[in-house]
Amino acid sequence: MPLPSITGIMAADPRGMIGKGGEIPWHYPEELAHFREKTRGHVVVMGRKTFETVPMLFFQERTPVVFSRHALDIPVCTVVSSIEGFLAHQEEWQDRKIFVVGGADIAHLFLKHNLLTDFILTKIHKSYEGTAYLKLEYLDAWEETILVTTGNYTIVHLKNPHAG
Repeated sequence: MPLPSITGIMAADPRGMIGKGGEIPWHYPEELAHFREKTRGHVVVMGRKTFETVPMLFFQERTPVVFSRHALDIPVCTVVSSIEGFLAHQEEWQDRKIFVVGGADIAHLFLKHNLLTDFILTKIHKSYEGTAYLKLEYLDAWEETILVTTGNYTIVHLKNPHAG
């Protein structure tokens, strides 16, 4: 079975900062609405720490997949501990888009394994203090198309030149 098309979707400041203590340090309602609309009805992949910070209401319209090193009993989602475990479930989601939504460790895991076909990145214009960083250099060679520009952020679509 061919690998599914998997899209990363995150917001980062100019240094790649994506969060601070499990929170997003900026508040741009239109950007958050864009994220919600893009992921609605689809599979959202995240780490356990990210899962614990997301309101349960968010999962009513999405199928969560949570990466965890420890066994978790979370009825609303699929829990996996590895890329292999994740890929073992891909048939369940073949009719839906898959979005990697966070955190940084999970994004890096998918990027290192070259599993993302594209990435929707909101480039926050202002720098913030934070504790979680996306290594933006992973996306350096990706083809960029600007989708939306505002005074506070620019949303870009990045296409992986090495996606197979």
